Amino acid sequence: MKRYQTKDKSLYVLLIKNYVVFTLVMAILMLILYFAEGWAERRILQPPRRNGALGGQNLLLSGEFEKLSMEKLLGTSGYFEILDKEQQLIYSDAEEQRTYTPKEISYIPAYGTPLTYEATEYSTKDNEKQILITCKRHEWDTGYEDNVSYMILNEKYQVISTTADTNVRQFSKMELDYLTGKDRTGYEICKYEYTGNDGEKYTLLMHIKGMDRQRYRQLLSLWRIFIPLYIAVYVIITIGFTVYIHRKVKEPLDLLNEGILNFAEGERETELSYRGPKEFETIFSSFNKMARQLRESEEAKERLIMEKQRMMADISHDLKTPITVIAGYAKAVFDGLGDPETQKQYLGTIIQKADNLTRQINTFYDYSKLEHPEFALVKKKQDFAEFLRTYLAGRYDEIELAEFRLEVEIPEEQILHSFDEVQFGRVLDNILANALKHNPKGTTIYITLQQTERTIQIEVGDNGVGIPEEIKEQLFDPFTVGDDSRHNRQGSGLGLAVAAKIVELHGGALFLEKAGNGYISTLFVIRLMKEK
Repeated sequence: MKRYQTKDKSLYVLLIKNYVVFTLVMAILMLILYFAEGWAERRILQPPRRNGALGGQNLLLSGEFEKLSMEKLLGTSGYFEILDKEQQLIYSDAEEQRTYTPKEISYIPAYGTPLTYEATEYSTKDNEKQILITCKRHEWDTGYEDNVSYMILNEKYQVISTTADTNVRQFSKMELDYLTGKDRTGYEICKYEYTGNDGEKYTLLMHIKGMDRQRYRQLLSLWRIFIPLYIAVYVIITIGFTVYIHRKVKEPLDLLNEGILNFAEGERETELSYRGPKEFETIFSSFNKMARQLRESEEAKERLIMEKQRMMADISHDLKTPITVIAGYAKAVFDGLGDPETQKQYLGTIIQKADNLTRQINTFYDYSKLEHPEFALVKKKQDFAEFLRTYLAGRYDEIELAEFRLEVEIPEEQILHSFDEVQFGRVLDNILANALKHNPKGTTIYITLQQTERTIQIEVGDNGVGIPEEIKEQLFDPFTVGDDSRHNRQGSGLGLAVAAKIVELHGGALFLEKAGNGYISTLFVIRLMKEK
């Protein structure tokens, strides 16, 4: 007996456990790479802190502008300017000094504002240049954006249509740039208005440098390094996880394969013992069940071969006995033995044995014909109650002459069903012949017909001597007869087997009801499924 054992009780648990480990390892390594990449990007870009707190607040309020370091806020390439309450430039850390009009200052977006403006140029069907200004509200925490209003300008920057609540009807090129957050040099621009320690109002203009070619090339080089790293880490971890799971799954499969090969080579006692994931336990259990069933099948096959040999011996005996009797009496008549009366008895015996022999041969033929794959019933939809009444009327005289009594219970209403009238008559013939042959005179035969919503049921019973217990289990097997029948050569043992086969071909079942009701000793039940 082959054995295999693991601690995991379910393949599902095994896979989940290992997948969780795989996911954690993957996540940790990917996070390490992610933070490394982010650190490298920040080293290259040195980006502004667009939505962070304004740095150097105390220096800004006290007017110590020379000490201000706006690098974190503006990036290494950014610069800032300070305007007084008259919108005049009082400090700048850029070499070039610029001036601004109050109207231009009003269009510059405020620091941290959720509102942004985007300009899109397009041409109408008349080939006129127009500019679409879209005002959007952006939520920094959620990343949600929503369109607030629109303005359409012509090529002279005149407002020709708007949904915004504004009286502005004309922009300059510079004002439009400021509105969309760009200064004259292409920097991004925003303003921060505050009150200094001296009580005066000031405006801080922040100029932020966007992406340039050099930084873009540096980023491309960085991505060329990190993207293959991401892929390589993913592939290596995935391969490792796959190899591990393959090994965990392959071990029981190898054991199962070895068991199958051993079984195929003739080791019929092969049985596998496995403790592990319940899914594999089910497979091993199924294999052991299959092995047992195959062993039982082979044993049954051997029994069948022996039964076939016994059956052939019985058939030979059943045919040989009447032939021997016929030959003996025919020779006696041919040799002129006995007086005329004795010879007449001999001839009568010859005729009787010949008839018995013919019946047995016909029964063998009928049984073999039913087993043939090309045999087909000739079904016709008709009233089963009327068929049964007609059949019993035809058998009544025979039953009465045998000194048997007949009690019948057939409903008056129609019971329509498709069946082969000739073959079903043979079923009833064989069951009645069994009752007439094995019961004494005076026995009562009971026949009832009833139906339910799904079935039609015919019961044929009697209050005779009953069926011996030793043959009840094999009653419908071919060549099963009682000891008295075999001793007296009164039957072939095929009658009930033929009857059961015909009922089976009708989609029904013929069986012996085990539970008696006190006055019926033998009860055969034919159950047919109603047609839908």
